[in-house]
Amino acid sequence: MGGRVLSDNDRNAVLTNLFGAGIFVTCGRKTPNVMIAHTGTAGKLWGHDVFILPVKSSKYSYRIVSETKSFALNAPLRDMRDEIARCDVISGFTHNKIEELGLHVKRARSIDAYVLGKNALIVECKTIAVIPPESVRPELDGLITDRSHTLFVGEPIESYRV
Repeated sequence: MGGRVLSDNDRNAVLTNLFGAGIFVTCGRKTPNVMIAHTGTAGKLWGHDVFILPVKSSKYSYRIVSETKSFALNAPLRDMRDEIARCDVISGFTHNKIEELGLHVKRARSIDAYVLGKNALIVECKTIAVIPPESVRPELDGLITDRSHTLFVGEPIESYRV
């Protein structure tokens, strides 16, 4: 992992936000896009630190992450529940969510994307594997009821606070 290593404290901050109100996931080369993630996980896989990000193929972010092979996790360092709730119901296909939510963004340091520009823990990830929904074989009945999520396995390459 390049840059500052993702500490246990930062990993816990990302997961706490993820399983709480949610985290912002930013992506995009020319125009920044943001979505909210409420699920995912962080850990070790194949000898790499990873964050596994499930994204529905119907999302605008799916198209962007597939193309750029990168995404950034943006864990708020202040209460942003209102912005998260609003972002969750706005489509990136038809709206510029960054502008509508009044978010400040800047270019990421190490990936081809944008990140929140203030009050966030940023984890920039490069995609190292993509697991399509048809490749997931649940071993428990009823484990997966919605099989439309692709799992993007991202390796954190830089983390920092803004």
